[in-house]
Amino acid sequence: MSWDMYDPGADPGTDPTIDPGFDPAEITDPTALADPAGPTDPTGLADPADPYSDPAATPVTAPPAGDVPDLPNFDPAQSDPTAVVGSPGEAMEVWQQHTGENGCAIGAQGMVLEYLTGQRISEEQLTSEAADQGWFDGSGTAPADLGNLLELHGVPVQQVEDASIEQLETVLADGGAAIVGLDADEIWAQGHDPNDDNVGDMPGMAGQDANHAVWVTGIDNTDPANPMVVLNDSGHPDGQGLAVPLDEFMGAWQDSGNYLVAAGSPQGV
Repeated sequence: MSWDMYDPGADPGTDPTIDPGFDPAEITDPTALADPAGPTDPTGLADPADPYSDPAATPVTAPPAGDVPDLPNFDPAQSDPTAVVGSPGEAMEVWQQHTGENGCAIGAQGMVLEYLTGQRISEEQLTSEAADQGWFDGSGTAPADLGNLLELHGVPVQQVEDASIEQLETVLADGGAAIVGLDADEIWAQGHDPNDDNVGDMPGMAGQDANHAVWVTGIDNTDPANPMVVLNDSGHPDGQGLAVPLDEFMGAWQDSGNYLVAAGSPQGV
């Protein structure tokens, strides 16, 4: 999926989307930076016919260069195993940070592939396969193609739009893996400000600010008053078992229209 101004998959101290000498003041839609074609695909999630695409997308404010948020991570020793849906501790063992630009969807699929099959395939090979099949052109992965690499390697997937948290929990409880589209800026922030996404959160306008794909590995209800969604985020250096408050996750997920790719779930969604 396409990337915004802050790409932790690269050097956190640089801004890889802006060439030297370029004036950042000229940027009117930072979410479209990864796509040389410009604002026809501001989220990078899809082609212009896809519901995620809207030139009126709300610009995303990136963290200052070099400011990589220190985010909380899941700790199996501090959780109640009976209150955790999924196996986030085990999933943390196969976490990898992607290195290719706009490679979050490829990174997520690579981790899931290793988790479900024991097969570790290099990011370079997966990127090459995706490019050969027309699923990746350097600017990101369309939602319709998210999961194709898994199917190519024998893992069944099911794509679901407008998925519910109950469907997500079903995949996790069933031993499958869940990849979702969301707004990275909301999960990387120290706290979600509802005012930072007043377009994307409006009824009927989902998908305005989705710019990222992550693997949801579990839901931790150890503290029932503060449930946490656990992610393996290949795009962030702190992404191994990243723990996100449920309400923040739901707000970020809503920006993709609650898009879910369920992989390897015997019962389906």
